[in-house]
Amino acid sequence: MTAFQERFAVAQDGLRLFYRDYPGLGPQGRTPVICIPGLTRNVRDFDFIAAHVAATRRVIATDLRGRGRSGYDPDPRNYSVAVETRDIFQLLAAAGIARVIVLGTSRGGVIAMTMAAFAPAMVAGAILNDMGPQLESAGLERIYSVLRSPPSYSGWDEAVAALKAANIALFPDVSDERWRTFAHALYREEGTRIVGDYDPKFPAAILAGAGTNPRNGAGAADLWKWFAALSAIPALVLRGDNSQLLSAETLTAMKAAKPDLVTVTIRNRAHVPFLDEPEAVAAIDAFLEGIP
Repeated sequence: MTAFQERFAVAQDGLRLFYRDYPGLGPQGRTPVICIPGLTRNVRDFDFIAAHVAATRRVIATDLRGRGRSGYDPDPRNYSVAVETRDIFQLLAAAGIARVIVLGTSRGGVIAMTMAAFAPAMVAGAILNDMGPQLESAGLERIYSVLRSPPSYSGWDEAVAALKAANIALFPDVSDERWRTFAHALYREEGTRIVGDYDPKFPAAILAGAGTNPRNGAGAADLWKWFAALSAIPALVLRGDNSQLLSAETLTAMKAAKPDLVTVTIRNRAHVPFLDEPEAVAAIDAFLEGIP
Protein backbone atom coordinates (compact mmCIF):
# COMPACT_ATOMS: atom_id res chain seq x y z
CA MET A 1 0.00 0.00 0.00
CA THR A 2 1.24 3.50 -0.84
CA ALA A 3 2.41 5.27 2.30
CA PHE A 4 0.33 8.05 3.78
CA GLN A 5 0.69 10.46 6.67
CA GLU A 6 -2.02 10.84 9.30
CA ARG A 7 -2.93 14.44 9.99
CA PHE A 8 -5.55 16.57 11.69
CA ALA A 9 -7.03 19.88 10.57
CA VAL A 10 -9.12 22.14 12.79
CA ALA A 11 -12.60 23.19 11.73
CA GLN A 12 -13.86 26.73 12.24
CA ASP A 13 -15.59 25.67 15.45
CA GLY A 14 -12.46 23.96 16.79
CA LEU A 15 -13.45 20.36 16.02
CA ARG A 16 -10.56 18.15 14.88
CA LEU A 17 -10.86 16.64 11.39
CA PHE A 18 -8.79 13.55 10.63
CA TYR A 19 -7.33 12.92 7.21
CA ARG A 20 -4.78 10.77 5.44
CA ASP A 21 -2.33 12.56 3.18
CA TYR A 22 -0.85 10.46 0.36
CA PRO A 23 1.97 12.60 -1.06
CA GLY A 24 1.72 11.19 -4.59
CA LEU A 25 4.46 9.66 -6.69
CA GLY A 26 3.70 11.29 -10.04
CA PRO A 27 4.88 14.58 -11.58
CA GLN A 28 4.78 17.59 -9.30
CA GLY A 29 2.04 20.13 -9.86
CA ARG A 30 -0.76 17.75 -10.78
CA THR A 31 -4.16 18.59 -9.31
CA PRO A 32 -4.67 16.58 -6.10
CA VAL A 33 -7.71 14.45 -5.29
CA ILE A 34 -9.77 14.59 -2.10
CA CYS A 35 -11.81 11.48 -1.21
CA ILE A 36 -14.95 12.19 0.82
CA PRO A 37 -16.85 9.21 2.27
CA GLY A 38 -20.51 8.37 2.56
CA LEU A 39 -22.97 9.02 5.36
CA THR A 40 -21.65 6.57 7.97
CA ARG A 41 -18.36 5.71 6.28
CA ASN A 42 -14.75 6.77 6.80
CA VAL A 43 -11.30 6.98 5.18
CA ARG A 44 -10.95 3.18 5.11
CA ASP A 45 -13.47 3.13 2.26
CA PHE A 46 -10.69 4.51 0.08
CA ASP A 47 -7.83 2.19 1.10
CA PHE A 48 -7.48 0.77 -2.40
CA ILE A 49 -8.38 3.65 -4.70
CA ALA A 50 -6.49 6.32 -2.73
CA ALA A 51 -3.30 4.26 -2.82
CA HIS A 52 -3.84 3.54 -6.52
CA VAL A 53 -4.38 7.19 -7.49
CA ALA A 54 -1.45 8.28 -5.31
CA ALA A 55 0.84 6.61 -7.83
CA THR A 56 0.19 9.64 -10.06
CA ARG A 57 -0.84 12.55 -7.81
CA ARG A 58 -1.43 13.64 -4.21
CA VAL A 59 -4.52 12.25 -2.52
CA ILE A 60 -6.33 13.35 0.65
CA ALA A 61 -8.87 11.01 2.26
CA THR A 62 -10.87 12.44 5.13
CA ASP A 63 -13.21 11.43 7.92
CA LEU A 64 -16.21 13.74 8.15
CA ARG A 65 -17.01 15.16 11.58
CA GLY A 66 -18.46 12.57 13.92
CA ARG A 67 -17.12 9.66 11.88
CA GLY A 68 -13.92 7.64 12.09
CA ARG A 69 -11.18 9.53 13.91
CA SER A 70 -12.64 13.01 13.44
CA GLY A 71 -14.06 14.71 16.51
CA TYR A 72 -17.61 14.09 17.69
CA ASP A 73 -19.70 17.24 17.62
CA PRO A 74 -21.33 18.19 20.94
CA ASP A 75 -24.22 19.63 18.91
CA PRO A 76 -25.53 16.85 16.61
CA ARG A 77 -27.41 19.42 14.54
CA ASN A 78 -24.03 20.21 12.95
CA TYR A 79 -24.03 16.83 11.21
CA SER A 80 -25.21 18.51 8.03
CA VAL A 81 -23.91 18.86 4.50
CA ALA A 82 -23.54 22.62 4.92
CA VAL A 83 -21.23 22.27 7.94
CA GLU A 84 -19.36 19.32 6.43
CA THR A 85 -18.73 21.30 3.22
CA ARG A 86 -17.31 24.15 5.27
CA ASP A 87 -15.11 21.59 7.04
CA ILE A 88 -13.72 20.37 3.70
CA PHE A 89 -12.84 23.92 2.69
CA GLN A 90 -11.07 24.40 6.02
CA LEU A 91 -9.21 21.09 5.67
CA LEU A 92 -8.06 21.91 2.14
CA ALA A 93 -6.76 25.27 3.31
CA ALA A 94 -4.83 23.54 6.10
CA ALA A 95 -3.39 21.10 3.57
CA GLY A 96 -2.33 23.94 1.29
CA ILE A 97 -4.63 22.91 -1.56
CA ALA A 98 -6.34 25.64 -3.60
CA ARG A 99 -7.80 23.51 -6.40
CA VAL A 100 -8.86 19.88 -6.18
CA ILE A 101 -10.62 16.96 -7.85
CA VAL A 102 -13.37 15.65 -5.56
CA LEU A 103 -14.10 11.93 -5.36
CA GLY A 104 -17.28 11.71 -3.34
CA THR A 105 -19.00 8.51 -2.31
CA SER A 106 -22.75 8.92 -1.68
CA ARG A 107 -22.99 11.84 0.79
CA GLY A 108 -19.47 12.77 -0.28
CA GLY A 109 -20.91 13.27 -3.75
CA VAL A 110 -23.47 15.71 -2.36
CA ILE A 111 -20.60 17.60 -0.72
CA ALA A 112 -18.79 17.64 -4.08
CA MET A 113 -21.81 19.30 -5.72
CA THR A 114 -22.12 21.76 -2.84
CA MET A 115 -18.45 22.66 -3.11
CA ALA A 116 -18.96 23.35 -6.80
CA ALA A 117 -21.92 25.60 -5.99
CA PHE A 118 -20.04 27.74 -3.47
CA ALA A 119 -16.48 27.63 -4.82
CA PRO A 120 -16.56 26.52 -8.48
CA ALA A 121 -13.01 27.72 -9.14
CA MET A 122 -11.75 25.31 -6.47
CA VAL A 123 -13.27 22.20 -8.07
CA ALA A 124 -11.22 21.00 -11.04
CA GLY A 125 -13.32 17.87 -11.44
CA ALA A 126 -15.85 15.69 -9.64
CA ILE A 127 -16.27 11.93 -9.40
CA LEU A 128 -19.63 10.92 -7.92
CA ASN A 129 -19.76 7.36 -6.62
CA ASP A 130 -23.40 6.25 -6.90
CA MET A 131 -24.74 9.72 -6.23
CA GLY A 132 -26.84 12.04 -8.32
CA PRO A 133 -29.49 14.76 -8.12
CA GLN A 134 -32.46 12.44 -7.64
CA LEU A 135 -32.32 9.89 -4.81
CA GLU A 136 -34.89 7.12 -4.87
CA SER A 137 -37.16 6.34 -1.93
CA ALA A 138 -36.18 2.66 -1.77
CA GLY A 139 -32.51 3.51 -1.42
CA LEU A 140 -33.14 6.20 1.16
CA GLU A 141 -35.28 3.83 3.19
CA ARG A 142 -32.53 1.21 3.11
CA ILE A 143 -30.10 3.77 4.54
CA TYR A 144 -32.51 5.02 7.20
CA SER A 145 -33.40 1.50 8.28
CA VAL A 146 -29.75 0.98 9.25
CA LEU A 147 -29.73 4.27 11.13
CA ARG A 148 -32.85 3.22 13.04
CA SER A 149 -31.10 0.02 14.19
CA PRO A 150 -27.37 0.85 14.38
CA PRO A 151 -25.08 -2.19 14.03
CA SER A 152 -23.85 -3.90 17.20
CA TYR A 153 -22.31 -7.37 17.09
CA SER A 154 -20.65 -9.71 19.55
CA GLY A 155 -17.60 -10.24 17.34
CA TRP A 156 -16.15 -9.83 13.88
CA ASP A 157 -17.48 -13.15 12.58
CA GLU A 158 -21.02 -12.11 13.46
CA ALA A 159 -20.51 -8.67 11.92
CA VAL A 160 -19.18 -10.12 8.66
CA ALA A 161 -22.00 -12.68 8.44
CA ALA A 162 -24.68 -10.02 9.03
CA LEU A 163 -23.14 -7.64 6.50
CA LYS A 164 -22.99 -10.37 3.87
CA ALA A 165 -26.55 -11.56 4.55
CA ALA A 166 -27.93 -8.01 4.25
CA ASN A 167 -26.15 -7.23 1.00
CA ILE A 168 -25.35 -10.41 -0.92
CA ALA A 169 -28.43 -10.15 -3.17
CA LEU A 170 -27.24 -6.78 -4.46
CA PHE A 171 -23.50 -7.62 -4.42
CA PRO A 172 -23.67 -11.22 -5.68
CA ASP A 173 -20.04 -11.86 -6.61
CA VAL A 174 -18.23 -10.61 -3.48
CA SER A 175 -15.85 -13.07 -1.81
CA ASP A 176 -15.94 -13.87 1.90
CA GLU A 177 -12.54 -12.23 2.24
CA ARG A 178 -13.89 -9.02 0.67
CA TRP A 179 -16.90 -9.03 3.02
CA ARG A 180 -14.47 -9.23 5.95
CA THR A 181 -12.40 -6.34 4.57
CA PHE A 182 -15.60 -4.35 4.11
CA ALA A 183 -16.70 -5.04 7.69
CA HIS A 184 -13.38 -3.80 9.05
CA ALA A 185 -13.78 -0.65 6.96
CA LEU A 186 -17.29 0.01 8.30
CA TYR A 187 -17.05 -0.93 11.96
CA ARG A 188 -14.82 -0.56 15.01
CA GLU A 189 -14.41 -2.32 18.31
CA GLU A 190 -16.10 -0.67 21.28
CA GLY A 191 -15.50 -2.66 24.44
CA THR A 192 -16.75 -6.15 23.70
CA ARG A 193 -18.95 -5.07 20.76
CA ILE A 194 -18.43 -4.34 17.07
CA VAL A 195 -20.25 -1.12 16.22
CA GLY A 196 -20.48 1.55 13.53
CA ASP A 197 -17.44 3.80 13.43
CA TYR A 198 -19.23 7.04 14.22
CA ASP A 199 -20.62 9.17 17.02
CA PRO A 200 -23.45 7.25 18.74
CA LYS A 201 -25.51 10.45 18.50
CA PHE A 202 -25.12 10.55 14.72
CA PRO A 203 -27.97 8.24 13.60
CA ALA A 204 -30.59 10.08 15.66
CA ALA A 205 -29.35 13.41 14.33
CA ILE A 206 -29.78 12.31 10.72
CA LEU A 207 -33.19 10.76 11.40
CA ALA A 208 -34.24 14.02 13.07
CA GLY A 209 -33.53 15.92 9.87
CA ALA A 210 -29.86 16.88 9.83
CA GLY A 211 -28.20 16.57 6.42
CA THR A 212 -29.95 16.58 3.05
CA ASN A 213 -33.19 14.76 3.80
CA PRO A 214 -35.98 17.36 3.55
CA ARG A 215 -38.84 15.08 4.55
CA ASN A 216 -37.37 12.76 7.16
CA GLY A 217 -37.08 9.84 4.74
CA ALA A 218 -40.44 10.20 2.99
CA GLY A 219 -40.07 10.31 -0.77
CA ALA A 220 -37.05 10.92 -2.95
CA ALA A 221 -34.60 13.75 -2.34
CA ASP A 222 -34.22 16.37 -5.08
CA LEU A 223 -30.70 17.76 -5.52
CA TRP A 224 -30.91 19.01 -9.09
CA LYS A 225 -30.03 22.58 -8.15
CA TRP A 226 -26.76 21.32 -6.69
CA PHE A 227 -26.01 19.11 -9.67
CA ALA A 228 -26.38 22.19 -11.91
CA ALA A 229 -23.27 23.59 -10.21
CA LEU A 230 -21.25 20.95 -12.08
CA SER A 231 -22.42 22.18 -15.50
CA ALA A 232 -19.01 23.66 -16.40
CA ILE A 233 -16.91 21.19 -14.39
CA PRO A 234 -15.62 17.85 -15.73
CA ALA A 235 -17.52 15.07 -13.99
CA LEU A 236 -17.72 11.28 -13.86
CA VAL A 237 -20.56 9.30 -12.32
CA LEU A 238 -20.12 5.68 -11.27
CA ARG A 239 -23.38 3.80 -10.71
CA GLY A 240 -23.85 0.33 -9.29
CA ASP A 241 -26.18 -1.49 -11.66
CA ASN A 242 -28.20 -2.78 -8.67
CA SER A 243 -28.34 0.61 -6.96
CA GLN A 244 -31.62 1.39 -5.25
CA LEU A 245 -30.57 5.00 -4.64
CA LEU A 246 -29.43 6.21 -8.07
CA SER A 247 -31.67 4.87 -10.83
CA ALA A 248 -30.70 4.22 -14.43
CA GLU A 249 -33.37 6.74 -15.44
CA THR A 250 -31.78 9.44 -13.29
CA LEU A 251 -28.38 8.66 -14.79
CA THR A 252 -29.87 9.16 -18.27
CA ALA A 253 -31.43 12.46 -17.17
CA MET A 254 -28.09 13.59 -15.75
CA LYS A 255 -26.43 12.91 -19.09
CA ALA A 256 -29.15 14.87 -20.87
CA ALA A 257 -28.67 17.83 -18.51
CA LYS A 258 -24.87 17.67 -18.81
CA PRO A 259 -23.90 16.17 -22.19
CA ASP A 260 -20.18 15.99 -21.36
CA LEU A 261 -20.88 13.91 -18.25
CA VAL A 262 -19.00 10.61 -18.24
CA THR A 263 -21.08 7.74 -16.86
CA VAL A 264 -20.02 4.18 -16.06
CA THR A 265 -22.19 1.42 -14.62
CA ILE A 266 -20.47 -1.12 -12.38
CA ARG A 267 -21.79 -4.67 -12.72
CA ASN A 268 -23.03 -6.61 -9.68
CA ARG A 269 -22.79 -3.60 -7.40
CA ALA A 270 -25.43 -1.56 -5.60
CA HIS A 271 -25.03 1.42 -3.28
CA VAL A 272 -22.06 1.82 -3.33
CA PRO A 273 -19.34 0.33 -5.56
CA PHE A 274 -16.16 -0.44 -3.60
CA LEU A 275 -13.96 1.41 -6.15
CA ASP A 276 -11.68 -1.58 -6.51
CA GLU A 277 -13.69 -3.02 -9.40
CA PRO A 278 -11.67 -3.08 -12.66
CA GLU A 279 -14.22 -0.99 -14.55
CA ALA A 280 -14.35 1.59 -11.74
CA VAL A 281 -10.56 1.84 -11.59
CA ALA A 282 -10.29 2.15 -15.38
CA ALA A 283 -12.95 4.88 -15.47
CA ILE A 284 -11.28 6.86 -12.68
CA ASP A 285 -7.85 6.53 -14.30
CA ALA A 286 -9.18 7.72 -17.67
CA PHE A 287 -11.04 10.63 -16.10
CA LEU A 288 -8.03 11.79 -14.07
CA GLU A 289 -5.77 11.55 -17.10
CA GLY A 290 -7.77 14.41 -18.61
CA ILE A 291 -7.09 16.75 -15.68
CA PRO A 292 -3.45 17.84 -15.31
